[in-house]
Amino acid sequence: MKTILVLTDFSENAKIAEKVALHLAIHATANLVLYNVYPGEPESISENIIWPHSAHASAELQSISNLQSEVDELNEELSKIKNKIHKPGITHLGDAGTLTHRLNEIADQNDAWMIVMGSKGENYTRNVIFGSNVFKVLDKSNRPVLIVPENAKYEYIQKMAYATDLEKSDMAVMEWLNDFCKILNLSLVVVHVSTDTIASREASAKKTAKQIKTVMPDIMYFDGKNVKDSLHQITEEMNVDLLALVHRKYGFFDSLFHPSTTHKLIRHTRIPVLILPEQSRQGIATGKNLVSQSNAS
Repeated sequence: MKTILVLTDFSENAKIAEKVALHLAIHATANLVLYNVYPGEPESISENIIWPHSAHASAELQSISNLQSEVDELNEELSKIKNKIHKPGITHLGDAGTLTHRLNEIADQNDAWMIVMGSKGENYTRNVIFGSNVFKVLDKSNRPVLIVPENAKYEYIQKMAYATDLEKSDMAVMEWLNDFCKILNLSLVVVHVSTDTIASREASAKKTAKQIKTVMPDIMYFDGKNVKDSLHQITEEMNVDLLALVHRKYGFFDSLFHPSTTHKLIRHTRIPVLILPEQSRQGIATGKNLVSQSNAS
């Protein structure tokens, strides 16, 4: 049974992400775990300061209460669906500290298929999940992360575009994405944006494209000076409902993952963005281990 880990700070945008995750879980025959992080106790305290331990306990109790309320709301949403469907088991988990310090550990313990989170949170001044922490999650996570923008609706997700720089590791990524699309009954298109800055790499990219075509025959090529703007244009013109990217720290999409640029990409997109971790990292548990397959190639 797959598990989807949903990061929540109880904001309205987080609730939207939870509902998208719920419908993903229904169609993927998966369960949900809602995860919230609350402030922990300081590591060291001066002898002259009395730390109000009740503050930590209060934050924990509030987190548990809010999480249970979210679970109740999602179960109520499930009860409204009269069709015969898979009804996900929905549990919750709270943790003290910062979001990323145990993120992969929590994902491992729950055998998470993917992570889902909103693009921003209204309460991020008091919580640690959204805002700039989106980028910390992307840098830390060894799972695919689905970023859900405001007003997103799962029922409109029918077509996904994978924007690729045509690296060798794309073979493993394509196999995972093909399985992902079969599970959710999505159509998949593969797009490659060629810019003047990577003209020297196009020969290598075309060799990789020949390999990828064994699992994905059609790759669409686009010319554009700005990858971010090109992706926006492509998703609009092709009526794409979900955009997938690999988070590489170096290479073709490097500039996309600077906080300022990624923030613009995620903030201005009207569709969810699925970010897959770069293949050099360890422990990608997504049904198929992308790392081992990538290295084997």
